[in-house]
Amino acid sequence: MRILVLRHGHSVDPYRALVDEQRWLTEIGRARVRRLAESLREDGFHPTAIFTSPLVRAVQTAEVFASIANPSLERLEVVPSLAPERGTTAEALSVLDALGPNEDVVLVSHEPKVRVLAAHLGRLAQMPAFSPASGTLIDLASDRPEVHLIESSTLIRHPLGGG
Repeated sequence: MRILVLRHGHSVDPYRALVDEQRWLTEIGRARVRRLAESLREDGFHPTAIFTSPLVRAVQTAEVFASIANPSLERLEVVPSLAPERGTTAEALSVLDALGPNEDVVLVSHEPKVRVLAAHLGRLAQMPAFSPASGTLIDLASDRPEVHLIESSTLIRHPLGGG
């Protein structure tokens, strides 16, 4: 299984929305998510499921990513435990339990939860901070996961551990 743990794209400043949960993506945020999705699609990443935090900016990130990486995606689900300060790591990752070993999956969340999820899946003691629309691609095919941080501004993949 390959899992992309993705931080939502750039969103509007907090003063533009009534509450934090309603903040939406900016055009820059949408563009960077599209670029990341295009890059991963070209490398053969084809998600069969995308799970997202219920916050508007995360749902929009998931929708934009899906429209590029797999326009016929049938499984885009909102998972409350992917929201900030809701649920445990185990609850957030439980969505992976019913999936097959050869699937490509995306988890869309927020800082610092994306770091915690990626570190847990990659069996790493720590993770660097994620900038908006950046992600960590974790390949669980081997005994020791291969982990790459992908910065949205450059699309450079930084290996962080694994086989």
